[in-house]
Amino acid sequence: MSPFFLAFLLMLAAFLLLSLAAAARTIWLRLRSAGAAQLGAEQSLRFSNASDSLLLLAVAMSWYSVAAGWAGQLVCYPTYADMSAYGPEAFHGYSHGYLSRYATGLWPVGVMCLTWAILLWVPCRNVPKRLAWTIIALCVAFVAVTPFAAIAQSHMSAEGFSNDQYARLMLSNGVRSVIFTFIGFLSLAAMRRRLMFTGSESFEMKSPK
Repeated sequence: MSPFFLAFLLMLAAFLLLSLAAAARTIWLRLRSAGAAQLGAEQSLRFSNASDSLLLLAVAMSWYSVAAGWAGQLVCYPTYADMSAYGPEAFHGYSHGYLSRYATGLWPVGVMCLTWAILLWVPCRNVPKRLAWTIIALCVAFVAVTPFAAIAQSHMSAEGFSNDQYARLMLSNGVRSVIFTFIGFLSLAAMRRRLMFTGSESFEMKSPK
């Protein structure tokens, strides 16, 4: 297994664990009495200078993912159909070359997911929690749809080009690209909220999230 792909899988696992833990914490706070929950929320809300750096990283990796998703949809995957016209050897040669290098460009997507999960625990000033949770939900949707594209690629790599598998690949990656695009624009909204903030930390802690 490629070390890049292994790193990607580990980052996705960490992303899912951190997100589940944050969701459990949120539910636990909501189940407490109103007064205690409010006190707990205020006590847990601590801002760090690291959150700004994490937000910058998250935005950068989000737009990397947008570019990578649409590059696959518009350039890389249509080439499967083009190469199949030149025979099985040409198709398998392209498929093998593409898949052998795919993991090298995949790990930044894992960085994106993991960074947004960390931002649930290290909140950024003036960025609403609901915005972060929306991005997390989209990252989970990316994780859910990715196996369909991977299975289609695996079948074509083993059995040769298939119109049915190619259609599944294009549909799955199309959905994935749209998900990345939503994440990209929401990340810009989060950055805009952060840049517009000029108040004090005491004001932040009283602001609704």
